[in-house]
Amino acid sequence: MEKDEKKLIKGLSSSNRVSLSRLISIIESDPSATLRIFHSIKKVPNNIYTIGITGPPGAGKSTLTNQMIKRFRKDGLKIGVVAVDPSSPFTGGAVLGDRIRMQEHTLDNSVFIRSLGSRGDLGGMSNSASGIVKLFDVFGMDIAIIETVGVGQTELDIIKIADCVVVTLVPEAGDGIQAMKAGLMEIGDIFVVNKSDRGGAEKLAREVDYMVSLKKQISQRKTKVLIAQAENDIGIDQIIDEIKSFREFEESNNFLSTKRSERKISEIDFLLNRKLKQELDKIKDTDKVKKAIKKLKDEKLEPDKVVELILNLLKENK
Repeated sequence: MEKDEKKLIKGLSSSNRVSLSRLISIIESDPSATLRIFHSIKKVPNNIYTIGITGPPGAGKSTLTNQMIKRFRKDGLKIGVVAVDPSSPFTGGAVLGDRIRMQEHTLDNSVFIRSLGSRGDLGGMSNSASGIVKLFDVFGMDIAIIETVGVGQTELDIIKIADCVVVTLVPEAGDGIQAMKAGLMEIGDIFVVNKSDRGGAEKLAREVDYMVSLKKQISQRKTKVLIAQAENDIGIDQIIDEIKSFREFEESNNFLSTKRSERKISEIDFLLNRKLKQELDKIKDTDKVKKAIKKLKDEKLEPDKVVELILNLLKENK
């Protein structure tokens, strides 16, 4: 580990915002750094509560997130926000810049907002998001809010990170059907029909409530469908109350700890894939593999032979 990274980790534990920002940049730009940094941190407190805000594009997720930050700050809680935006095809960076909608919180030292590019992740999540939530936890944040890119059927990976998933919908043609097709009905812990000043909000809420009633419930708690107008600060208190109620229910019934344990187990595959990719990249850069690839280009070797060579070299490096 580099000397600078050790200083940043020390600063992170002391709630230094510059250290947090630089560590996030390192994790985002270099996926291999995640394992290295958390190996040095050793113990993540696991005190932070993570809320995922997801749903179709244009559902008002950023506005809802902004209002939720206000409510949590009234309770004196420290908030970390990860806004996952579509990536620029040229720079790989975030292009929507959700921080613009939340700029009123920029001077609040108890709120930290970071926009990330999804970098083509099929799950609508940035590869870095899970690591950033852990950094928030070490930093001393109470709540992490992850707002996903809003790409419909492919944004279901939020359940791999969030303790509570809030699915946001809008009363427009086909939105209820879109939610059902996207699989959002399966992952939602709370549903919000936003922009309820538009026609059809009550109808959509009833449709969603019916669809929710059909899904298999893992507990006796009924999934709530709420109506809101985030832009006009209507219905936000009810959403916050429901999040708190959901958290209390899961904690008292041991569901939250079970959910987190299962996530740790599923994280093994992710970390293994990342570690294997690192090792494979090293091997692919060796002279033996480079020569094999040249033969492949010259049609003197088949791809399966190159793969076999790489695997054999991987075994030798164990």
